Amino acid sequence: MSTGGGVYSKIFRNLLFPVMELCYGTNTQQYLSLLCKTQWWSREGLEELQNKKLRVLINHAYTNVPYYHKMFKERNIRPEDIKNKDDLEKLPILTKDIIRKNLPELVARNINKSRIIEFHSSGSTGEPMRYYLDKGAYSSGWAQTYRCWTWAGYNIGDPYVKISLNSRTAASKKIQDRLLNTCYVYASGITENNLGQELSRIKKCSPKIIRGYASYLYTISKLMENLYIYYTGANIATTGDMLFPHYREAIERQFNCKIFDGYGGEGTPISFQCENHNEYHICDEDAVVEFIREGERVAPDEIGKIVFTNLNNYAMPFIRYDINDLGKSSEELCNCGRGLSLMKSIEGRDTDIIITPAGGFIVVQFFTVLFKSIEGVDQFQIIQERIDRIIVKIIKNDRFTADDLHNIKNKIQSKVGGDVEVNIEFVDEIPLSGRSGKRKFIISRVPLRI
Repeated sequence: MSTGGGVYSKIFRNLLFPVMELCYGTNTQQYLSLLCKTQWWSREGLEELQNKKLRVLINHAYTNVPYYHKMFKERNIRPEDIKNKDDLEKLPILTKDIIRKNLPELVARNINKSRIIEFHSSGSTGEPMRYYLDKGAYSSGWAQTYRCWTWAGYNIGDPYVKISLNSRTAASKKIQDRLLNTCYVYASGITENNLGQELSRIKKCSPKIIRGYASYLYTISKLMENLYIYYTGANIATTGDMLFPHYREAIERQFNCKIFDGYGGEGTPISFQCENHNEYHICDEDAVVEFIREGERVAPDEIGKIVFTNLNNYAMPFIRYDINDLGKSSEELCNCGRGLSLMKSIEGRDTDIIITPAGGFIVVQFFTVLFKSIEGVDQFQIIQERIDRIIVKIIKNDRFTADDLHNIKNKIQSKVGGDVEVNIEFVDEIPLSGRSGKRKFIISRVPLRI
C-alpha cells in the first residue's frame, strides 16, 4: 500500500532515502544528481568521460581480476593499449558460458565482500547465471533508471506501482515497498473478475509511474479492452522483455499515456526512451555499447549483436559482454537536446530470429505484425528445429477462416523462401517460457551466425 505523494515524497527524498543510503552504503541520489547534468553534455564530452572511465576500469581489471590478467597476458596486450572505446575491439567477447566456467576468476580480489551484491539472471534463455555488482555499480544502475523516470515526471519518493509475476510475501520486501512508496501488484493474480478492483487499488496509490514487463502490461491491457475499461493518471515504464508495436499500441490506448521503454541486462541499464518515445538514449556515462556482426562493428541502421561494457562494476567487470540480444545503432541526435548517443531499435533475442538457407534472417517483428491483423488468431509461436523447416503453432478462435490460413501460409512462405518447409499446427495451448514466465513468439534451435 502506498503512503501517497506530496509531503511524504519530500520527506523521503530529503531525509529517509539519504539515511537508507548511508546504512546500505549506496550513493544513488548523489549519482542521479550528476546524471541529470551530464545528459546535456555534448557527445564529445560524454565520449571523453567514457574513455577516461574505460582506462581506469581496464587497469583495474588487469591488476585485480585473475581472468582478465591471464587473458591480457595470453594475448600480449597491456592495459595502456586500450586508450579509448575503439580499442575495445582488441579484446575478446565475454559470454555467459565463459562467466559460468570462470566465475571465481572474474571477481576482483581487492573489493571488500561487504561492498559486493550477488544477483542471478532470470534464465529466460536457459540456465540462470550468477553474477556480482559492487554497490557503486548498483547505485549508478538505479540512478540511470530514476533519471529515465524523471523524463516521465517522477521524482524519488513519488508513489509508483510495480507489476510483477512474483508474489510479494517476505516481510522485509513489504517494508521496503512501504518505505519506497511502492504499490506492488501481482500480475498473475489479475483476472477479468478482479481487474476493476486491482485498478482501483492502483488508482488509490496515485502513482506517477506504473512499471512492469511489457508482456504483463499488454495482457492487462487486453483484459481492460474486453471490459471497456480505461485508466488515466500515470505514465508507463516498461522493461524486461520486448515492447512490440502492438503491445505499445494497446497499453497506451487503455492507460491513456505514453510508454517510456527501458533496456538492460545483468544489472546494467543500457538505454531508455525519453519523452519523444522513439529511439533509445544509451547510458553513455556508465556503459560502452557496441553492435557486432561477424566479429566487426556494424554500420548504423544495420542489425548487430549488442555487446556492452559496464564502466562502473569493479567487483566483476563486464567487458565486451554479449547479452544475446540484437539491435541497431544510430548516428542521429535526439531533438530533445540530450547529447546521449542513440540505439535505434532492439530487435530481440538472438534466439528470436529465423534463419533462411539463403543466409537471411527474419526478426520477430515480421510475425507480430502479420498476426496482429488476424482476428481469428489468439496466440502463435514459430519453431525452427532445422534451417529448412519451421512449424507455426496457432491457437485459433471462432473467427478464424480458410482465407486466414491461406494468407498466413503464403506470407510466411514468401518471406522464408521456397526451400523452407512451412507447417501449420493448430493447438489448444502454447506454454510460457521456463523460469521467466514470458511468452516466446519464436523458438529457434538453429545457431545464429552473426
